[in-house]
Amino acid sequence: MIAAERAAMSEFHDLAELALNSANQSWGNLGYWEQETSYSDANRALANILGQEARLKSDSRVFDAGFGCGDQLLLWLEHFDVAAVCGVNLSQSQTRRAKQILSEAGFGASAAAIGVGDATDSESWARAMQSSSIDCVLALDCVYHFPDRERFFRLAAGNLNHAGTISLTDFMLADDFDTAGWRAGPLALMLRLSKIKRSNLVIRKAYHRQLEAAGFAEIEMTDISSHVMPCFGAWLRAYRRQNPGRMSAQNWLKYRVTGWFLHWAYRNNILRYSVIRAVKKTGLAQITEENS
Repeated sequence: MIAAERAAMSEFHDLAELALNSANQSWGNLGYWEQETSYSDANRALANILGQEARLKSDSRVFDAGFGCGDQLLLWLEHFDVAAVCGVNLSQSQTRRAKQILSEAGFGASAAAIGVGDATDSESWARAMQSSSIDCVLALDCVYHFPDRERFFRLAAGNLNHAGTISLTDFMLADDFDTAGWRAGPLALMLRLSKIKRSNLVIRKAYHRQLEAAGFAEIEMTDISSHVMPCFGAWLRAYRRQNPGRMSAQNWLKYRVTGWFLHWAYRNNILRYSVIRAVKKTGLAQITEENS
């Protein structure tokens, strides 16, 4: 990604979600809405599902690719009690907030080494890892925004320890999606507005092949669409009625369109949302900048 594209994406991801959160919370994902009634609780629920799927434990050393404002970092460190986290995030404003949250919670650089960076750039990985080892890569509701998801997969596999794992939540196309059908045009428009590359959306089998080609095996995919995609917009409409002055008109419009799109894409079986886990193949060598 060139510098101008990185800057544009950094500005796209800011602190607007703070207006959707409960007090002292700063989550920024789509949420998992089963019994949850608040944005913060639903966001935490989705992060919990990812942490459980990743099978985090007390000796886990985690790389978080796109950690947002830092609430999920605290979840890994406090609830899952991982040994250490490092990671990168494109947004400067979010990264500043994440560092503040970690500092106020008493976590120094030895436990959490995070900074501004691009998860598809090998130098960003090197700066974040600082020669330390990692055995788990996490990506919560962010990979579909990456400029090159396959490169991210290769870097993840190349930097993981032996038998390390990757766990993420992500969109994929429904298996019967017709690229030449009537749904293709509206989908392409919404992807442009949402800063999502069309090449990042593939069907389940193609997604599986991308992970295998990057160096992963034992791939597990669980569809959680019904508790994610149709729910955010319904919650947002009720929240706006109760909090009419909480957010600027521009941001309300952005989230309203997002909610409508997710419901439309779910109802018309265009997109699916899954939690995914895979294990690094045995014997896979370190991947360098030249061959990644």
